[in-house]
Amino acid sequence: MLQIPEAGTATPIRVGSRGRPRTCPTRGLSAMSLVPQVKITVPQVRSGMVVRTALRADLDTAGRADVTLVCAPAGYGKTMLLADWATTSTGSDTAWVSLDRDDNDPHRLWTSVVAALATCPSIPPDSRLHAPWTWRPSTQPEFLAELTDTVAQLPHPVRLILDDVHELLDPVALYGLHTLLRNRPTNLQLVLSSRFDPPLSLPRLRLTGRLSELRADRLRFSPTETATLLERSGLNLTPTQVDTLHQRTGGWAAGLRLAALALTRTTNPDTFLDQFSGNDSTVADYLTGEILSALPEDVHEFLRVISISNPVPSRLAAKLTGREDAGSLLDHLAHHTSLLTPTTPTRDTYRIQELLRTYLTADLHRQGPTRAADLHTTAAHWWAEQNQPINALEHATRSHNPALLTELLHRHAIPLILTGDHGPLRRTLSSLGAHATATDPWLALTSALTQLEAGDLPAAQTDLRHARKHWPHHNTPDLTALRTAVEQLTAPTEDPSPTAATTDTCSATDLDTPTEPPLAALTHLARGTALLEHHDHAGARTELDAALDLAHRHGFDYLTMQCQVLLAVIARTSGETHTMLARSNEAISSAARHGWQHSTWSITATSMLAHAALLSADPPQAQHLAAEGLTAHPGLLTPPLRFALHTTHGAATYDQGHRANGLAELQQARSELGEHPISAEHAATAAVLEFHAALQLGHTTAARTVYSWFTERTHHNAELLIMRAWTESTAGRHDHARTLLRPALDATTPALLPHTPVDAWLLETTLAMAADERPAARRALQTALALAEPLDALQPFTHAGPGVRELLVHQLGSFGPTETFAQHALATSTHNETRHTTLSERELTVLGLLPSMLSLDEIATDLTVSVNTVKSHVRSIYTKLGVSSRRTAVLSAHETGLLTSTHPD
Repeated sequence: MLQIPEAGTATPIRVGSRGRPRTCPTRGLSAMSLVPQVKITVPQVRSGMVVRTALRADLDTAGRADVTLVCAPAGYGKTMLLADWATTSTGSDTAWVSLDRDDNDPHRLWTSVVAALATCPSIPPDSRLHAPWTWRPSTQPEFLAELTDTVAQLPHPVRLILDDVHELLDPVALYGLHTLLRNRPTNLQLVLSSRFDPPLSLPRLRLTGRLSELRADRLRFSPTETATLLERSGLNLTPTQVDTLHQRTGGWAAGLRLAALALTRTTNPDTFLDQFSGNDSTVADYLTGEILSALPEDVHEFLRVISISNPVPSRLAAKLTGREDAGSLLDHLAHHTSLLTPTTPTRDTYRIQELLRTYLTADLHRQGPTRAADLHTTAAHWWAEQNQPINALEHATRSHNPALLTELLHRHAIPLILTGDHGPLRRTLSSLGAHATATDPWLALTSALTQLEAGDLPAAQTDLRHARKHWPHHNTPDLTALRTAVEQLTAPTEDPSPTAATTDTCSATDLDTPTEPPLAALTHLARGTALLEHHDHAGARTELDAALDLAHRHGFDYLTMQCQVLLAVIARTSGETHTMLARSNEAISSAARHGWQHSTWSITATSMLAHAALLSADPPQAQHLAAEGLTAHPGLLTPPLRFALHTTHGAATYDQGHRANGLAELQQARSELGEHPISAEHAATAAVLEFHAALQLGHTTAARTVYSWFTERTHHNAELLIMRAWTESTAGRHDHARTLLRPALDATTPALLPHTPVDAWLLETTLAMAADERPAARRALQTALALAEPLDALQPFTHAGPGVRELLVHQLGSFGPTETFAQHALATSTHNETRHTTLSERELTVLGLLPSMLSLDEIATDLTVSVNTVKSHVRSIYTKLGVSSRRTAVLSAHETGLLTSTHPD
């Protein structure tokens, strides 16, 4: 071992290659100072170590800088990372020095550095590094100058890694290292590993681009690396368990290894992970021994107090600790110890490493629960003043102060509902307890709103009954407005029992709109919803537009989504297809931005888009969107919403050629709905689709069944007339069908659906063609096109039959403003028909000859068959293509692509 010299004496440093004693030929001395071999040897890499390829590459890149600093608290794997890199990197020789407290003696420090450099294989035998060196305090500058000159003369670059630089505290030793940094030879790369920033003018190095840094944020294990480490520890955890442990440790290598060690001894990993924290005995011992013991007590206390908040803004830290320098201390700890990480570019908010924070919090509670509760109360008030209600409620919950919690809920519950923060609100209400919530009308009504958003109408109605039961004799206008809003939002499906209403209940329109924006916005939403239920679309639109305006102005994003969906419903019912599409897409985009894709509102918008795709004759898209809505979050699907999605999915299946399956799904959707109430519009949509499918497949009994179901739910509407007219037309009773259809055509019997008149006029076209009234048929078709175009209603043309298709072919070019839409309708109808029919090979051969000038007799001669056989083929072709003449058969065949290729005899 080294012999420490007395102050002021010269000490020769004589260390030979690889640390062996080397006799000085000039002085003839043989008793040389020794450096322990382990101190200047690259540590052995642990077996099973996770290779961190990305960090290896970072270190290779960092080698281009003069100095590399690897800085992170204990347990981040700095030493093993550098050892792995030194072992695998081939760019230059590595000299390694493991520093400790004894290296605060400059003689020992520089003895070790020279010995480490001398071990490098590329050092020439005649290098001055192999000769004796003399160091004394008064000649340190000369000593370092000679050392740098000697290194500069080496033929190959050398890398010097100084591990645990934080151990150096002596001013002389640090000054010597600073001098080496300043005068570093170009062929020497310096790599410093430390738990905190050493006092070595790092800002100047950073400013001049001479410093490369790897800090805790880069040294944290990634989720993939965490999984690899645990697997190599012999653990077989689920992805969820791995993710839980990674989040709990923040990727801290020491925490992961300690957890892995404990997990190998437990039989219930889930229980262990639920309870694992910084207060675990092994983790706590490591934290106190390796991290906290090095901090002054006042800093330790500072961290203990601020640990109640994560993250912690510097101003809150000042409030909690009473230290005006809290911001500076946070920045110092983050920059020099990496125990904290800034979470904002302005470095005014910090996050404590999670296991350290949980240890500090447990340590705080060991001082008595009252102190922690008082700190949480202070934090709750501070966050409330910053208009951060979620954080305020979280701390109020932990303060165990029901009065404070109730006060904050009265102030912030409605805004949280409108912004979509329902989860934190439900948790806070739950922490108060069912009795406290039920006996406070404001809280009961708030709870009802959260239950509505969760899709639990019975629970919402229970909360409403609690509010009515405990209604105060002297209530406020705001409380009355809130109750009215909740009653209207639950009214459409609430049981109107005699005890439900009281003399205090007022209609929404009888009350003044509250002045506070959150309650005013909720009031407009409730009024709009109620008016929509009563089919007052103009009034509903006005109220919802007012709610949407308030939502935009005050950042009520969830309310924005709600209003967009309800306005889309109004637009769909009013036949404003383009507006409905725009509103629905805006709602879905908003839901995606905020993570609300699985909300009832987002799924409702998806349902409307699915039906719009079905109506525009895009069954694949309709089927995809309906399936997406059905699988998004089944637990949030109300029976009417599930019914609407299944109806669209079944109809899309039918339109894609799987007719029997499609009809079966439509019937199953109606069966699963049971007695649940749905709107007349939803009933009409489903009934018309199922009825027409059953009729086309010849299932008259099934058609009668759905007709009866629809009749029981509605009465006196155009859809019922059309269903009866379809039945008569299918039976060949065309005159009776036209008589039934007349009230639907002249609108004396109202339609529930915007596209129902299109169905009516297309049926009239078919009936007029059957009666050989072509002028009337042309007028009916023109009317159908004019009504269908703004709705983008192409689907009715796919179901309209051959008469409509033949007339479309004949009249192409004469439809005027609807010409483009007519072309789309023809393409859609012919594509749909040919999808369901297949021409035989002989029929394709006959079809290929129809465009010629040959007569049927000549075609028969050409094919060497009888003319009667040709006529049978032609009749079959007409039937399958839905046409009635040779010319229209040729036109239809060209339209569908059947005549684009040659068919051999």
